[in-house]
Amino acid sequence: MLEAMGSEKLLPKEIWTYVGRGLHHLIRSCLKTSDEKKIEQGAKIYRKHYGEHMMDHSRLYPGASEILNYFKSRKQMVMTNKPNPFSQDLLQGLEIGHYFFEIVAGNSGYPQKPSPDSVLQIMQREGVSPEETLMIGDSLVDVATARGAGIEIAVVTHGFSSENELKSLSLDALVQGFPELLELAKEKQW
Repeated sequence: MLEAMGSEKLLPKEIWTYVGRGLHHLIRSCLKTSDEKKIEQGAKIYRKHYGEHMMDHSRLYPGASEILNYFKSRKQMVMTNKPNPFSQDLLQGLEIGHYFFEIVAGNSGYPQKPSPDSVLQIMQREGVSPEETLMIGDSLVDVATARGAGIEIAVVTHGFSSENELKSLSLDALVQGFPELLELAKEKQW
């Protein structure tokens, strides 16, 4: 997208700092502009490329299937700022879409993370209390969302937030990967 729009290249580590707050935030930050026409042009280029290539390197993290199976008797959902159809297509392509009763994407009509409103609305609709809810995340945005909703959060360190940033927060659990999360889930009887 940057190349197609004649913008300067950015290092991946800089781009990673823009990930997690939705597509338009990512495009706005990468292009370093508030010009909505440019942002929409960049988003269009990004969507086309991503739609054609999102499965090229997408793989489940080690232990992801096991953690999904562990929680399969409970209602599981995905909450992401990534828009649909990409969120649904990615989960179907990874053959895990069937685990989730709902996929709340960035364009689902709910407020995007870090707003806790989407979590709160779905908890209310499903009749689930904060004490019955666990969020599994991997970013500062996820932590802010869970804290705002008053729910417990387990954070996996494989996301775009650095481990040091995550350790600086007051977390319910910080794990290195899904195998460690599975052991913790069994220990805590989640």
